[in-house]
Amino acid sequence: MQTHPKLLELRPNRSLQNSDFDGYKLSLAPIPTITEQLKVPVDRLVPDANQYSLLHAKLYALHNHLSGESGESESVYFVDKDLNVQKFCIETELNQFSSVAVWQIPMQKERISGDYNVSMKFASEEIAVVADGMGYLYVLDRAPRSNSDEWKIIFSGDVAGPGQNFVISDVVYKKSEKPELHLLLVSIRQTNPNERYSTLLHWITLLKTNSWNQIALRELTVKGVVQYANLEHTCEAVYIVSDAGCKFTLDSENEICETEGPRSEKKYTWTQSKEDVTVKFPLPSGANKNLVDIKTEVGHIQVKYEQTIILEGALYQRIDPDMTYSTMANNGLEVVLQKSQNGLWPEIVEGDRFGEYIPDPSSVDEITERLAPLTSDTELAPPPGTTFNSQQVEECDFEYDKLTVFERVHRDSHNVTHKVNLGSHQVLLTVNLEKNVPSALAVRSDVDACIWQPKNEPDEFSMEHKGTLLALGYIQKKSLTSNELRNRITGRRINTLAQQQVYNFPSNDEILGIYASHTYLYVLGESFITALKL
Repeated sequence: MQTHPKLLELRPNRSLQNSDFDGYKLSLAPIPTITEQLKVPVDRLVPDANQYSLLHAKLYALHNHLSGESGESESVYFVDKDLNVQKFCIETELNQFSSVAVWQIPMQKERISGDYNVSMKFASEEIAVVADGMGYLYVLDRAPRSNSDEWKIIFSGDVAGPGQNFVISDVVYKKSEKPELHLLLVSIRQTNPNERYSTLLHWITLLKTNSWNQIALRELTVKGVVQYANLEHTCEAVYIVSDAGCKFTLDSENEICETEGPRSEKKYTWTQSKEDVTVKFPLPSGANKNLVDIKTEVGHIQVKYEQTIILEGALYQRIDPDMTYSTMANNGLEVVLQKSQNGLWPEIVEGDRFGEYIPDPSSVDEITERLAPLTSDTELAPPPGTTFNSQQVEECDFEYDKLTVFERVHRDSHNVTHKVNLGSHQVLLTVNLEKNVPSALAVRSDVDACIWQPKNEPDEFSMEHKGTLLALGYIQKKSLTSNELRNRITGRRINTLAQQQVYNFPSNDEILGIYASHTYLYVLGESFITALKL
């Protein structure tokens, strides 16, 4: 049975924010580093001429070639051009790297143009999972054995189907009498030449009895960019951030019920600003305004003409019903809803697909005007006295041209149970804060980046604000004159201060991977690996 998702709002914890934050100071203190030149370069593939879509560009360009173990481990892993999985550790006494090849990826077939990069995830302290980018998945036992770090294959197969390449997005190991391994794999697919490319998420389930075997295959399709995809650690749902919404298209365990009837033509058009929503309904020629009945509540709307309901349901977010007004002109009805909280909506009524969204021309002009300084041939100086300006904004912070939504999709019902509107902001980064929980995600909030942890308590899903990266990405060119600060009046020492450190890599190699542990920031180039001590 189709149910409407529960709408959640991201409400930052004020105690984790600092409105008086005055920016970072540039520290000139040297950063302790350990660098080693690689004997064999990092294995890296790029899109071919037929992989021209934005989805392909992001899949290859944002691929992280460096993997690390969670917890206290300081080991990092990557794959070299000989397809050896290299393990690098830091010998603290010698202040240098030590390395060992723990496994070589078998070649099931010759690589061809269009294959994906190798991807790797760690399911537990004993299990690693590797995808060769050519459609083959390997589950590996990496439990330490006497005098050997070598990994051993305990399962392999083309789990997503013959000829289906993929990269690993997430993996969850459920330890029990019959252990389960759940994997979330990402592919880019075009159903036919006349359609746009879509993102395909394969949810694979492996079960161990005497040996590991695949017992389930589920697939979700997203007609857009997936910015975040993680499995709930109970493996009852999947969390997805995208700009187009997602739906189950294959489930080997449960039948997928079509909840919507045949698609009919759009019944209305709508546009919006940050303050209000305007909905326009076509009416018959000579329509009588007295036959129009509009009822609005804080979270609900019903619009009727004569006895026909033309729009009804729970609103995406709250409105002020006292500010609702309507007009009739040109055989049409126009209804204006005043939003209780400024922001952009991805839809008016939850789950309704009969409206056509038309961008507000004034909003388009505003965005164009805002981006003009970033594309002008003439340099635009920042206004005096401001802490931040548009030229300090990284490309990842440009407002997305589409609305981004976080969704929790249930495994068995296939329904979206919870939804969070992220507005036009992108996911800046993800981080594993705890064991046995999905990755937290950072989303821009003004100049800060708030870190949100998806949490699924019994019968209750929520997004918890775990921390704030103040003014993330905004740098002031002010250096520190001393190693400590004192209050000029009281003389009290200030033990904590916000500082920015900059490191220039001697090599011009492109950075292919990055991993942060509790002690080091590891950076991988095509021919080097560097550890910056935190």
